Amino acid sequence: MDFTIECVWCKTKTEFDKLYRSSNCDLAVSYSDINNRLMKSDPYNEEPSDVIISLYIRKLIKRSLESKINSEETSFTIAYLFTALDQKSVQGLYNFMSDLLEEDFQMNLTVINRSDFPKQGVLSKFNNVRFIDND
Repeated sequence: MDFTIECVWCKTKTEFDKLYRSSNCDLAVSYSDINNRLMKSDPYNEEPSDVIISLYIRKLIKRSLESKINSEETSFTIAYLFTALDQKSVQGLYNFMSDLLEEDFQMNLTVINRSDFPKQGVLSKFNNVRFIDND
């Protein structure tokens, strides 16, 4: 099976949604969406911790991957929105996917309308990087 993680780093959720709708991704993962979903389900509307959100993301990816494997599909693509593009976040996602998958996978990055750049060494963690400027 071909596994691909299409990572996106952009300023607004709208840009991510526009890119995701035009692609053939099986699952879209957004930290802010999950944060909002968990806040709404909390009876006190308290913001969940980063650990809870990370566990939820892991569960979501595992469940989606298992259903895709059971359907005997030949590819699985995740669109993943980074809120902070740093080495710790990228390495965390890479390590999780490496532990989860028994095969190699592609991890690509699309940077949309950003004038700031990630710290040195972050872009080298991805197989492919592309920049989109919508002026």
